[in-house]
Amino acid sequence: MIILDVKLNHIYGFDDFHINFTYPKKIVGSIIENEFLEGRQRFRYKKAVILMGANATGKTSLGKALLHIIKSVKESNEAILRELADSDSKAEFQIDFVNEGYTLQRISGFIESENTDIRYFTAEIAEMDSYEKAVEKLKDRTNEISGDFKKLKKLIGNLEYRFAYPEIEKTLKLANVNKQALLKTLRAVIGTLDPTLTDVTAAKDLKNSFVIRRRNQEIIIQEGKLLNADVLSSGTAEGIDVAVFLASMLSERNCFYYCDEHFSYIHSEIEKRIFGLMLERLGRNEQLIFTTHNMDMLELNLPKHAFAFLKKEITDGKYQVSVSFASDYLKRNTDSVRSAMENDVFRSLPDDSLLDELEADL
Repeated sequence: MIILDVKLNHIYGFDDFHINFTYPKKIVGSIIENEFLEGRQRFRYKKAVILMGANATGKTSLGKALLHIIKSVKESNEAILRELADSDSKAEFQIDFVNEGYTLQRISGFIESENTDIRYFTAEIAEMDSYEKAVEKLKDRTNEISGDFKKLKKLIGNLEYRFAYPEIEKTLKLANVNKQALLKTLRAVIGTLDPTLTDVTAAKDLKNSFVIRRRNQEIIIQEGKLLNADVLSSGTAEGIDVAVFLASMLSERNCFYYCDEHFSYIHSEIEKRIFGLMLERLGRNEQLIFTTHNMDMLELNLPKHAFAFLKKEITDGKYQVSVSFASDYLKRNTDSVRSAMENDVFRSLPDDSLLDELEADL
């Protein structure tokens, strides 16, 4: 699954919010391979995006909104979608994506606490089409679903996705992850974070369960839940989630990934290294959104369009969240994304003016 364009209004603090994951020109020498729909080289999309922003700018909320929309279709459950509704305003969304084959698909909708109004559009993607050309050909097929989510799922096909963050998904999904790949990844990631935890085995009598041993201690991952996690450091506990996420990238295909601030307690260099492994495992027609606060990530040799920055500003007395990409501002290969961030070119640094009052009192 590839997400190309998202619009949100009155959803999780997003009002008239728009983010686009396509780009116009081929990047020469990019380390991210195959940033286009396989078989349609002009249909370009941002395959890996590092999403940054101050606290409360919406990095996690964007993931939650996407999860609710995708999950409601995958499970044919309109109730999941209604959870996006704000009690005071009618929620609106629009999402453009490609799932199977060469079809651009669009779902848009209005959501209230008790009702939803969903519309569905498609366009065939010709061999020479860009995203912009395909959008011009979108045709309304709403009458074919008649508000029936089961019909919508059948038209769209099976959606593959994986979100990583406790606030989004409460348990680790192990069912579709290759067991041997997961064992190898768990040993490598957890052993790197805590060298005393190199003994990781599959539980003999429990399905989808693993045992991590440290001397006389046993930490159990059972049916996607980490038991007795209190004996682990915060970074190691996060590392288990990261390992499952990383292993899934070897096991799943045509998948959309959203990894949300999973490295808060993990060393910066380890985060950069694991992100590099994620890039290597990202397959054709797949996509990764990776949120972080780590400024060192801006030093990675990625295309400028791979760096996105959320900002929250007051407009007409209301807080407004918007997004910009480094490529909107930096046009030369020699331009430093980190330097631009530190100089607040993207206007995404937190406002710390209230702290000035504390300094004045000292």
